[in-house]
Amino acid sequence: MRQGRLRATGLLLIGLVIASLLTLIGTVSASEFRGGDQCVIEAGEVIESDVYLICNTLTVEGTIRGDIVGGAWSATFKPGSSVDGDIWLAGGQLQIEGAVADDIRFLGVDLDLTGRAQLGERSDLTAVALNVEVWRGATLPGDLIMLGYQAIISGVVQGDVFFNGSALAIGGTVEGNVDARVGSGDASPNFIPFPFPFSVSFQPPGLTVQPTGQINGSLTYRSPRPGNINGQISGAITYTAEMAQPDITQPALSQETGPIDVVVGYLRTVIQNVLSLMVAGVIILIIAPAWIREPSRLVARNLTPSFGGGLILTIMAAPIILLILLTSVLLFVILSIVTLGGFTGMALLLVIIINAIMIGGFTLLIFYMARLVVADLIGRAITRRFNLPADRLGYSLLILLVGIAIYALLTHVPVPYVGLVIDAVGVFIGLGAIALHSRRLYQRTFQPYTQPALGPEPHELTLPETLETLRGHVPGPPPDSSEPSQPGLSSLPQGFQWWESSPPPDQPQE
Repeated sequence: MRQGRLRATGLLLIGLVIASLLTLIGTVSASEFRGGDQCVIEAGEVIESDVYLICNTLTVEGTIRGDIVGGAWSATFKPGSSVDGDIWLAGGQLQIEGAVADDIRFLGVDLDLTGRAQLGERSDLTAVALNVEVWRGATLPGDLIMLGYQAIISGVVQGDVFFNGSALAIGGTVEGNVDARVGSGDASPNFIPFPFPFSVSFQPPGLTVQPTGQINGSLTYRSPRPGNINGQISGAITYTAEMAQPDITQPALSQETGPIDVVVGYLRTVIQNVLSLMVAGVIILIIAPAWIREPSRLVARNLTPSFGGGLILTIMAAPIILLILLTSVLLFVILSIVTLGGFTGMALLLVIIINAIMIGGFTLLIFYMARLVVADLIGRAITRRFNLPADRLGYSLLILLVGIAIYALLTHVPVPYVGLVIDAVGVFIGLGAIALHSRRLYQRTFQPYTQPALGPEPHELTLPETLETLRGHVPGPPPDSSEPSQPGLSSLPQGFQWWESSPPPDQPQE
């Protein structure tokens, strides 16, 4: 019964997503579209409709009478700019310094609500991001809803705060209630540091209410350890201890789980998966972009070999890892028995490092790179009509973000085994494509190019006897007198016999 309800809910959700996309396509056709490297809505410019865009850098100084929807690696709404509708943006950084009459929806890395921002009476801010910051002097009239790593509130939030992530720091004022789920306060930031092109200061996990912080409503939070509360809390404080930060990629289903709970769990799973893959994707695109782009191009031309190669690699992974571990244990025993002085410690350390690199590398391949290759392929297929320059980092991240979102939606569909099968196929294809790229790279680097053989050398042709005769070097045979004369021979001069030996043309007659 429960599986049937889950299946029906999943199919209903997929139908709603498709219907929303079709509605969006119809709306786009009647609105203004902008794209390119630099998108600028200049001061004094007024757009009377919705705006749909895909840009590397977006700068808004004018007025938009409707909504603004799209993606940009860096988006800035300057002082004096105005948006009468909603902001729906995905990308790297969004900075609000102008006026926004309605809600703000953001999916990306960093969102900054500055002190110059002027929002509508009930503007809400919803974000799925690594960092959201309400600057000192900024006022958010509505609610702050965030899923990601951290939120820093230094200004004023007049509504409620709903947070699900690792670090929540409140140094300003929250007029409403705070409902948060955070990480442990005694841990360090649980992410891999990499060179963001934006100024993001990561906070340690946990809840922190600074001495300047104030919550006029109630505070409800869940965390492995109590938060660091030094500010003023007007309402009740409810703390629930959790053994560990819950894994929202595995939502627990009970007998009382209803369709709404299934949808909420599905969306949480998708968002968490998008965030984790996007972090890994940013790192790889900055450090080694060819390991995503090149395998992605190979998949389009070698789908079946990619799938087969990835399947074989996955099957061989377990015995190879087991063999590595057994070999390492054997080396540990041998090095413990044999006395090599100071070399013993260095050798043991080297074995540990090699094991960590090999096992960690294969884990990275399976859980991140293989999926990123398939996500990049999906993103390229969807954004192909926009002719985006994929060699630019900003566009590459936008393409990858689109693909990751679609991949996460498909691989976490709340229908039993469907998402698992899709994810397995994607991993096999991605692994196989990476293997093909590695082989081609090895061939280009270590195998010299050899000129293919053209066959045996040609020999001088021997002319047949008749051709030698025509050249005049060998006299021809006399005609058979028994044969009738050929037409025209009777008119030759008397005594003419062409078969008699005569000197070659290059020899003078005596």
